[in-house]
Amino acid sequence: MARKVKNKFLSSYNIKWQDSYGSIILGAIIVVIIGLLVANFITKRNAKIDGGIKTEEAAQIESTDEAKPGQDYKVAAGDSLSKISEKSYGSMDFWPAIAAANKISNPNLVYADTTIKIPAKEEAEKISVDMKATTYQVQEGDTLFKISGKMYGDGSQWRRLDSANKVGRLPNGNPLIFTGSTITIPR
Repeated sequence: MARKVKNKFLSSYNIKWQDSYGSIILGAIIVVIIGLLVANFITKRNAKIDGGIKTEEAAQIESTDEAKPGQDYKVAAGDSLSKISEKSYGSMDFWPAIAAANKISNPNLVYADTTIKIPAKEEAEKISVDMKATTYQVQEGDTLFKISGKMYGDGSQWRRLDSANKVGRLPNGNPLIFTGSTITIPR
């Protein structure tokens, strides 16, 4: 008889364990979210308090704003080659020279925290003059992509060279150029 009473007692509560586990998980998620919000608030508050103090990280960030010709430069977030050229030479016109000096094949992709060489002003001017040439003598190991990178600062412009020079094709479809030949560089 005691057994029936016990069963009646437990059955009157109708506890569904699945609902209880779901509530526990939901509660844990809420606690984690509140914890993250509090941590974020404290971090931002501490940043405002330390705002007047120059930390080592802030000093390092400030030093990257200086892009001096003839030195290395650490690319900051939001930098582009034209911005770096402006900082270095006072003109955006030397970005192709910076790309060529660092063998950057796609000047639209410059990654933050990478270090690039800023050529001296004279070297940048020479590279710019070379890039404005209207002909190019093919060197050993050159491809239209490499030549395009040297002449335009952008290797993806190789099709301009291909169509201007009507170069031959290899069986796989790649352009065929010969060492020592002179190709026209359209401007």
